Amino acid sequence: MNLLKTPLQSKKFLAAMIWNTASILLIGYGMTTKMDSEVLISLIYMSGLCSSLYLGGQAAVDAFVRAALAKNGNQNTNNP
Repeated sequence: MNLLKTPLQSKKFLAAMIWNTASILLIGYGMTTKMDSEVLISLIYMSGLCSSLYLGGQAAVDAFVRAALAKNGNQNTNNP
């Protein structure tokens, strides 16, 4: 069993990439239509917040998995 996935096999990664692309398109649309600056700033903050939460969540999951593997002795991994 291969425990390593490519990023495109991860549903969370794809959802984060779709969200980031959509937020960039919304920010671009807001800039071309001369949207209020407060709305643009809130879009930028929300985009950054979502990216930060995704990265922080992935880091926490990775740390949890590493700790569990270290505790169990890495017997079921395919690491060289």
